Amino acid sequence: MRKVITYLVVLISLISIKTWAQKELVVYGQVVENNTNKPLEGVIVSVQNSSYNTLTTKKGGFKIAIPQKKHVSIMFKILGYTSIVREIDVKDNQDSVFINVALKQKEYFTDSVSIVATLKPDTLVGSPKFSIYDFDFYEDKFILLTAANKLDNAELKLADVNGKIITSYKVPKNGGLAKEFYHDYMGYTNLVCENYIYRINMYFDRFVLIPLEAKDVNSFIKPILDTINGKLIYTDYWSEYPMFNYFSFNEKDSLRKHLISIEDKEMMHAYNFEYYALQPKAKLEARRLADELNTDKRIIASLMTGFTKSMFYEPLYAPLYIVKDTICVFDHYKNLLYHFDKNLTKMDSIAITYNHPKNWKEWKNVMLKDDVENTIYAVYDKNGHKYIKQINTVNGKEMGKYTLKFHSANKLKIHDGYAYYIYRPFESTQEKFFYRELIKFEQNDK
Repeated sequence: MRKVITYLVVLISLISIKTWAQKELVVYGQVVENNTNKPLEGVIVSVQNSSYNTLTTKKGGFKIAIPQKKHVSIMFKILGYTSIVREIDVKDNQDSVFINVALKQKEYFTDSVSIVATLKPDTLVGSPKFSIYDFDFYEDKFILLTAANKLDNAELKLADVNGKIITSYKVPKNGGLAKEFYHDYMGYTNLVCENYIYRINMYFDRFVLIPLEAKDVNSFIKPILDTINGKLIYTDYWSEYPMFNYFSFNEKDSLRKHLISIEDKEMMHAYNFEYYALQPKAKLEARRLADELNTDKRIIASLMTGFTKSMFYEPLYAPLYIVKDTICVFDHYKNLLYHFDKNLTKMDSIAITYNHPKNWKEWKNVMLKDDVENTIYAVYDKNGHKYIKQINTVNGKEMGKYTLKFHSANKLKIHDGYAYYIYRPFESTQEKFFYRELIKFEQNDK
């Protein structure tokens, strides 16, 4: 794990040095309300597929400096308004771009409109010609991973909110079997395939795929979770070990800071015991391999015995989310919610209990963030029916419960107050369709 951290720091340093050497492009302008033409304060202005972002001022103004690029996509979003993306082609030697943006208020429909029907989920995309295996969000559209038969012949599709397919793109054969999407900290949707991970770029609603080596993505991109106040937040998490850490990395001075350690002490005790239970010859082999690989003999022993693949081992799950300017770490082993401010100073820790429901089997060690509304949800499952509870990120309390209508909903994600998922009725000839439901909380059962 130390080697991974060292490589990560070196890579980030090289990226930062390269970035400083580049010329800057300044994007500035004003955001107003469409009907009244009044300035909008607090609009999130972010450069698509990067960590660069800012907020509009009281007068609706914004300014953001980024490395010089030939094409830039800028997203404007704020709660209650329809998000939009502006595509900019930058001319040679152009060092600034001015943009005026007018955001429209969202239209909220009554329950009689199927898009937010309370009696049944709304079908966003469904076809007898293909199944949908995964999805992600792009502007007010959806990127879909589809296939007619198997994912070794997959297609990417871009669909609008009405289910219309805007464009399709066949996944390259040399990528091998397509598996799923991975959304990274820079905002890219990445397609994970057997041989490569493809970074998906959108250029005026057209797909552009860039192949990346899986080992590079897994080592240098996936560990980075988010950014705050000019710092990268990353982890040394390894599913085969019952302890990990969260760190920050300052891109300006290359300083690394330890935030917090997560450990399942009971699991760690069982993990370490595997070495002492080995026969003498096996202990010698464990020590030899540990010396050769410069690691702990107890790690080698647990891998040798297959403990981490057994029913007695469960990988750690203690997610970190940035909500506005606060870092929230949900430690499910100490049953505490930790808060850090944007300067990485620990503020407090709050007791949590949502991960210990009356029936412990219902808690699925899954949490989801709605990036638009900045809300966090815990996911449960009762008799095949998923239900979610919104968790208050200030006090750690459960705020409400919502049960999805369809049995065994798959690939659940939450976005802008809706639950999105893929579903095919049991023993049905229907292909896998893409659905969404407006989240409306039931009476809290506590």
